[in-house]
Amino acid sequence: MKHLRYRFLYMIALGIALAVAFKYLVYRDFMRHGIWFDISIFVPATLLLWEGNLFLDTWLNRKFGWMEHPRKRIVYQLVLSLSYSFLILFGLLSTIHLLINPDGHFLDPRMRQSLLIGTLIAATIQALDISFQFFNAWKNSLLEVAKYKTESAQAQLQNLKNQINPHFLFNNLSVLSSLVYKDQDKAVQFIGELSKVYRYILDKRNTELSTLEEELAFLDHYLYLLKIRFEDSIVFHLEIEKSKKSAYVLPMCLQMLVENTIQHNEASQARPLIVRIFTENDTLNIENPLQPRNEIVESSETGLKNIQLRYEYFTDQNVTILCTNGSFLVRIPLIVQQ
Repeated sequence: MKHLRYRFLYMIALGIALAVAFKYLVYRDFMRHGIWFDISIFVPATLLLWEGNLFLDTWLNRKFGWMEHPRKRIVYQLVLSLSYSFLILFGLLSTIHLLINPDGHFLDPRMRQSLLIGTLIAATIQALDISFQFFNAWKNSLLEVAKYKTESAQAQLQNLKNQINPHFLFNNLSVLSSLVYKDQDKAVQFIGELSKVYRYILDKRNTELSTLEEELAFLDHYLYLLKIRFEDSIVFHLEIEKSKKSAYVLPMCLQMLVENTIQHNEASQARPLIVRIFTENDTLNIENPLQPRNEIVESSETGLKNIQLRYEYFTDQNVTILCTNGSFLVRIPLIVQQ
């Protein structure tokens, strides 16, 4: 509100200055009307020019963004703004001419000269305004790219930390130490699967997107480790359409969502946790029944937030989280690169 008030005061002051300059420089030999006559015309005209062009600028921002459609924006901005400014100036000068010099001519030479000068000034202002706006849009796009790189790096680092954490390693080493005494062949296979999990994590730490097929192959190694650890306490049902496997998802997002499911739900022989992973339309879905643990599990929810944040830079489709009817569902969009 304060900014709006100052803007109107500035425009009124500008209108008064233009009225004084017009009266004593352009029509100084016509003194039959007072200065308030000029002010009463120039101030509303200044308001109309300023607010009208501001409205056009706001409307064009919604229709043609500077970064998305730079050529269209420049053309439309120039044509519409100059046309609007010309009509306002023409109406202003015609009104003044008819009121102070009703000689039967449409516009005398000085009025035509004023119209030409006013239009050139408006064109110059528009050129400067377009240059300024384009520069700001370009600068903001660079800031967005820098912000994205920073947030992406932070998200990837957090993602890596979430995967290679002491609990994950400790739990798997505990399982491995038990297998060494019980079943050496299975222990060897367990080491192989564990190495594949870590190899994939290291290979993908700087990758922005992976195919769903790659993620499913990685998930297969990860689920093997979980099955050895939890046995029949966790059951996974995968229903993946073959045509969707070439689509892209965030690296390790499936593993993060599975880990999130295990972290927050009870899984036992008496009450197994059933996790369903399936494709539907153009989304990948991870669904599980709500089986809250008896002990309270603290969560910063950084995993889901990181997934939502990182997806915003690759698609307009949102990551959906639904918690209804005793089930928890996360729906992530499948990205198809053109």
